[in-house]
Amino acid sequence: MPGRAQPFSARTHRFVAVIYRVGILRCVTVPEEIGAQLKHDGARTLPVLTTVAGQTLRTTLLPAAGGSYRLFLNRAMREAAGADAGDPIGISLRLDRASREMPVPDDFAVALRLAPQARSYFAGGTTGLRREVLRYIERARAPATRARRIKNCVCVLNQRARKKKRGRT
Repeated sequence: MPGRAQPFSARTHRFVAVIYRVGILRCVTVPEEIGAQLKHDGARTLPVLTTVAGQTLRTTLLPAAGGSYRLFLNRAMREAAGADAGDPIGISLRLDRASREMPVPDDFAVALRLAPQARSYFAGGTTGLRREVLRYIERARAPATRARRIKNCVCVLNQRARKKKRGRT
């Protein structure tokens, strides 16, 4: 319908910002009004699809001072735009509603079923924690290395679950 606003989840927000450095990383500040429009369900971080110079990346906006958000730019995006710290860059953002969960491989799922505390801690962890654990396991090339990594991950998850439980009582 003409004149009707698009739903916020489908709307693309475009802006130009100057790249700056935070340590060795490069980032831009997302205009506050765009951050406010993207914010949903009281979320602290915002999953977005970011397009720079024709390259699209799934990334996350992180909170910055004063209610604004910061977008970190990887090297490929900066190189595609031919830009670095101090340069203006055109950016398009759209809220990313797709799941970021990686599937749990069968061998790790079996190990977690045998360790209920580890399974509970893993399930209750952040998406980032689960993703890093799964990437660590998936990067193993040899079956023996993979088995050892699974065993170590279950052990660490059990330890963290016990430590968390002791901290509550």
